[in-house]
Amino acid sequence: MALADLLGWGTKRIGDSAARLNSGGLLLRYNLTGLRLAQRLALLAAASVLATAGFAIGMSKPALAEFEIQESQVEKGELEFEYRGAVHWGFPKTEKEDAGDDEEGGALEEEDEGPLRQSHDFEMQYGITERWLFSTTLTADQPLGENFNVSSVELGLQYEIIQREGNGIGLAFQTEYGFGTRGGDPDEFGFGPILELATGKLLITLNPVFTDQVGDNETSDGLGFEYGWRAEYDFAKHWGLGVEMFGEIEDFADAGSFNDQNHSLGPTLFYNPGGDDDEAEGEGKKKGGDDDDKATEAPAMKFSLNVGVQFGLTDATSDTALKFQGSLSF
Repeated sequence: MALADLLGWGTKRIGDSAARLNSGGLLLRYNLTGLRLAQRLALLAAASVLATAGFAIGMSKPALAEFEIQESQVEKGELEFEYRGAVHWGFPKTEKEDAGDDEEGGALEEEDEGPLRQSHDFEMQYGITERWLFSTTLTADQPLGENFNVSSVELGLQYEIIQREGNGIGLAFQTEYGFGTRGGDPDEFGFGPILELATGKLLITLNPVFTDQVGDNETSDGLGFEYGWRAEYDFAKHWGLGVEMFGEIEDFADAGSFNDQNHSLGPTLFYNPGGDDDEAEGEGKKKGGDDDDKATEAPAMKFSLNVGVQFGLTDATSDTALKFQGSLSF
């Protein structure tokens, strides 16, 4: 959906809501709600403009989101800002062997092959409806021996197929398009399901993503594959401990051995000060037949963060990466 169409759609929904709310004597409530919706749409437009600007100045190789685990749930009207960052240590062993002990400086100049020293994702998500989610992401990184730059711009859509409430299964489908920001780099299209399984204090999330290069600059002969999965156990009211694993196969047609691919695994600590009570309250507002005809209430502000360590499992992976993620939604 184009941004202009999205803004037009939002304007029409506000106008339709006004007619219903006037008949019920709730015009004041409508005005306040309409103002909140207008503000969020304005933020959405501003973020898209910034993303376009980042696309114009990007100078590094595009990459998908850094150590991201996407949730399946969508809340209408919720606006979320998220930061994901990572710092990497250790050359892949295969690169050390190619460069030689006395030629490590030459390895630093291999921008396309070297691991990242640091990487940062800045993402905005907006719940367009009860099922549809729009996202835009700016990725900035500093490869070894290079300057810090914006490296990619991604636009994405997510559709929630099965809505999970408490224990049970949640299922969604996501698509994303990443723009190549440097001459000669291909664009990349990604798609795949998001699966959640919750039971008691345990939540398992799976993010398999199939990728395909697009445009005249494509270099792979077939589909690629990326994945991330997380098992999180809440051991206290606001705290959780989990395990995460990430990996990538650049080209199924030339996958090579497991040791030639990028795979990492490690522990993560989670902090969610919102708590279950806030989430339950939000779900109560989100669901319900008659409530769909009422003015959209502003979701409660929520904050969460997690920090973890990823250990490389193959010769093609950095030895260690320290990752951090923080999100604010309202």
